[in-house]
Formats: sequence, C-alpha cells, structure tokens
Amino acid sequence: MGHRRHQDHYGRRAKSDGFAARSVYKLEEVDKRFQIIPRNGRVLDLGCSPGSWSNYVKRAGGPDTHLVGIDLTEVPGFLGHQFVGSVFEIDLDELREALGGAADLVMSDMAPATTGSRFTDHVRQIELAEQARVLASELLATGGNFIVKVFEGEDAHGLVERIRQDYAKVKRVKPKAVRKESVEFFVVGMGRK
Repeated sequence: MGHRRHQDHYGRRAKSDGFAARSVYKLEEVDKRFQIIPRNGRVLDLGCSPGSWSNYVKRAGGPDTHLVGIDLTEVPGFLGHQFVGSVFEIDLDELREALGGAADLVMSDMAPATTGSRFTDHVRQIELAEQARVLASELLATGGNFIVKVFEGEDAHGLVERIRQDYAKVKRVKPKAVRKESVEFFVVGMGRK
C-alpha cells in the first residue's frame, strides 16, 4: 500500500500526544472498554516497535509497571527490558526471568512485512498471532489478560476458538482507529483460566 500522504486524525493525535504511532488508540479503546491493563503489573509487549503500546501501558498502568518487549527492531529508549529478536526463537526462561514472574498482560500488535497477497499476509500474520497465543498461555498468570492483532481470513476463526479455550471471556473487537479498509481486528482474552 505504501506510505500514506496525509496523516489522519489518529496520526495527528499520536504526534501531539507524544506517541510514535497511531496504533496506540486501538489499545486505548480496548482498555477503556475492558480494563485489560494491570495497575503496576508485569506486561509483555510482543512486536513492541515503535514503542507506543508500551508507553501507553506505562502511562495507564502506573510508574511501577514492569515492561518486557520483543521485536526484530531495537526500540530506542524502550521503557523496560527489550529482547531484540524473533518471537519464534525467544527462550521462555529468559522471558520469565526478565518479567520477574508471571505476566498480568500479554499484548501483541505484531504483523508481518506485508507482501500484497492477502492470503500470504493472512497466513503469516496468523502464525505470529498463534505464537503470541502460545507465549501468553505459557507466561500469563491465572486471571491475566491477552490482546492480539489478527488478520481476517480463513484461519482466523480457528485461532479465535483456540484463544476461547484459555480465557474466561473472549471478545473480538475492531477499534475505531483501525482503518476501514483494513483486514485487522483484535482478540481480547480476559481472565486466563
């Protein structure tokens, strides 16, 4: 799709609010609806670049929020401990140690570098979302919350069903800040069983 020439309302607002990306308002809307961000809790941010979600969690959750992030790209000034690398290769014990215990929230805004093929992009994105689900199932405390970006497509339903098995309540949400033409939505898992 390339670079959009004009920033939309959310892009301008992100800039004035001091966030690196408009995606922060997707998380804000979900948190306002479902209160998923813990107070001074342990939070794992999968695909943490450019850092907007982590910054928002630190603002909303309090100064003692303990953040751990993973991304292929280093985030300058990340507000916690960042692993630079792949979510498919990360060591669970290293993650647990960095978190200092079970996570209260695992969040993933991960997306693949898109190819323009809707099917290929969907399959690659579902692989990322599934890995986020697996990491959340390993690292979340009982009662913890999970939010993950998913691309619409034939494998989305199965992923949502697998997430449903792990949480007391699961919601499928398309926040207002998601562009109308976008295939993305978010799955919110509340109350890890």
